Amino acid sequence: MIHTSYTVGITTGEYKALQHVMVDQNEWVNVSLKNRARKASDQIVNLYTNYKINKSEAITAVGTTAIIEAAYAEGVIGIAT
Repeated sequence: MIHTSYTVGITTGEYKALQHVMVDQNEWVNVSLKNRARKASDQIVNLYTNYKINKSEAITAVGTTAIIEAAYAEGVIGIAT
């Protein structure tokens, strides 16, 4: 499994302001990204499943990652612009 890391740059003032409203900024960012990714994954699986059903085609992709990759490859979804 390949993992992607993100680095977010914030100013000292932003960091200090965040200390006032949350205990662990890193945890908050991680939880927020993972939650949004989960929602997007669920949406893509539903879109792809409906697409294949409407075309009376079998779903041969197994697993969420494979379905997401198939959805991109078959043009069901695209990269946000």
